[in-house]
Amino acid sequence: MNIIFTSLLSILFALNTFLSIPFQEVKSAFEQGNADKIIALGTTKMLISIKGKEGVYSKSQGKQVLKGFFTDYPPQSFSFRFRGEDKGTSSFAVGDYSSSIPFRISLKFKKSGNNHLIESVTIAAHE
Repeated sequence: MNIIFTSLLSILFALNTFLSIPFQEVKSAFEQGNADKIIALGTTKMLISIKGKEGVYSKSQGKQVLKGFFTDYPPQSFSFRFRGEDKGTSSFAVGDYSSSIPFRISLKFKKSGNNHLIESVTIAAHE
């Protein structure tokens, strides 16, 4: 009986990890300055705002915009300040990105099927 309970519990934890918002992948991507990974975790069209300049970009355009940011401001560290709950059709998160100057990163996630995809990224100088 314990083996069945343990197996079911393991499956539930695995499903929860699969269906949850990809916070660890996002954190890792920002720590590495990996624009490809951030874009891969996003919707087909993504709103990206960097220091007040914003646009809705395709994956290839968004990749170039983020690569430009990471070139200008190479990562030193990234940590989440707030992570929204995995409820409803959308969620958001706020993080601190350190480079030559600090930035605040705001992310909005949209649930699409079983996945949560980044819908928008806002990068603002930390006040």
